[in-house]
Amino acid sequence: MKPTGYNIKIIFGLKLKQLRQDRNLSLSELAKRSGLSISYLNEIESGKKYPKTDKIAVLSDALEVTYDKLVSLKLTRNLAPLGDLLESNILEQLPLDHYGIDLNKLIVLMANAPLQLSALVTTLIEMAKSSELSQNNFSRTALRTYKEFNENYFEDLEKAVDNFVKKSRFSNKPPVKYSGLLKLISKQFGFDVDENSLKNYPELSGIRGVFISSEPKRLLINPKLSEPQKAFILGKEIAYQYLGITDRSNMYSASRVDSFDQLLNDFRTSYFSTALMLKKESILKDLKRFLGMRKWDDRKLFELIKKYYVTPEMFLQRFTNLASKFLNLNSYFFLRFNTARNSNEYNLTKELRLNTIENPGGYQSIEHYCRRWVSIWVLKKLEKSGRKAGTIDNPVIGAQISEFKNTGDRYFSISIARKSRTTEGNNSSVTVGFLINDEFKERIRFWNDKNVLVKIVNDTCERCLIKDCKERVANPVAAEKQTKYKNMRTALDKLLNEMQR
Repeated sequence: MKPTGYNIKIIFGLKLKQLRQDRNLSLSELAKRSGLSISYLNEIESGKKYPKTDKIAVLSDALEVTYDKLVSLKLTRNLAPLGDLLESNILEQLPLDHYGIDLNKLIVLMANAPLQLSALVTTLIEMAKSSELSQNNFSRTALRTYKEFNENYFEDLEKAVDNFVKKSRFSNKPPVKYSGLLKLISKQFGFDVDENSLKNYPELSGIRGVFISSEPKRLLINPKLSEPQKAFILGKEIAYQYLGITDRSNMYSASRVDSFDQLLNDFRTSYFSTALMLKKESILKDLKRFLGMRKWDDRKLFELIKKYYVTPEMFLQRFTNLASKFLNLNSYFFLRFNTARNSNEYNLTKELRLNTIENPGGYQSIEHYCRRWVSIWVLKKLEKSGRKAGTIDNPVIGAQISEFKNTGDRYFSISIARKSRTTEGNNSSVTVGFLINDEFKERIRFWNDKNVLVKIVNDTCERCLIKDCKERVANPVAAEKQTKYKNMRTALDKLLNEMQR
């Protein structure tokens, strides 16, 4: 058991309550025996307070147990799974407070639950250990759910950007460039921006920036970044300062997080920066014009990205921010894949689903994502092209109508792939796929463009029964197992019906 102050209070409270109940004592009866108040005992049992040594001695006498047994962190068999849960650090990673859940009350509730829950807790711990759920993935899944619940649009941040622009008298008419933001952050927030120091630390070559809370405040930026990427970092730092956010990481890297709050704050500042660089009124006008074209044209999309002087990911993120509220496009998914040169492995590093029944994937899946997705196609084309990352990303853009095998639902998928500027040999793609429903057909004039390829797709190779798939890289073991079980259930139902006649 990790001897943290929090764990000790929780464990002591659980043990005290169990010993009291084992002796059939109510709180009032224990209060009479010990001379301690009922409210104080209740706070101890709920894990809010840890008594001083003299109070522990009084309680051990009242419960007729030794002092050492009462303060020991060793738990009885039925409480042992809760001890393992606390030790695993899972609960500290869950953003329970953001959902109005009191962690202490949850522990007490679980302690009173039957043995079946103990088995469930043990299972969760084992799952967490194998998938690193407790450290990273749960927080990211919770953040994704938070964004989906808000339809990926945050009015408070939109207003904050408008207020900042007005207060600082900063023009965010496109394009918003690095040089303008550099002057702004230096003048208004007193920052010293350094593009040279990180070159001396090769171990930090994958980090985009480092914040140093010295006087004056310093921001070290990776010189390998493109101008739009540097501008995005400055926009995030402006958000941290303007919004008064202090719970943050010093590194501009979301690969690891210390807490859900830090991950949430990283998202909020990213949203602020993107909204600052892609002005809502301007980008909406351009998007409506683009979506109103009769034919799909990837060159027109690239021209828009260049107009705003942003990365493809920033552009598509902003598109999804505004899609539901202003464009009546309420059903879509967003995916970001990373891959290494000469590799057939593709890692899904960001995912968002809004009002869709399809589940294109999940973080760190051990299965193989469908190689028919346009997300994978543009990455393969990028590698073959030998393109280099320029001042403005030189991407590969593709479109596809993705028809999911299991549901028949069709999505108009737009994907953009580019080379990494910080990690040599790495490429990434970002994809947004809109459900082709009546709303989409009404808004998007090129939805049935004959030049856009239609592909039958699925989630992963392991869950796909498409026959003679040339792109398959793994056998459909999960799908075959599910089919076998379904056939077995059908046969069993048939047998029971025949026997009962």
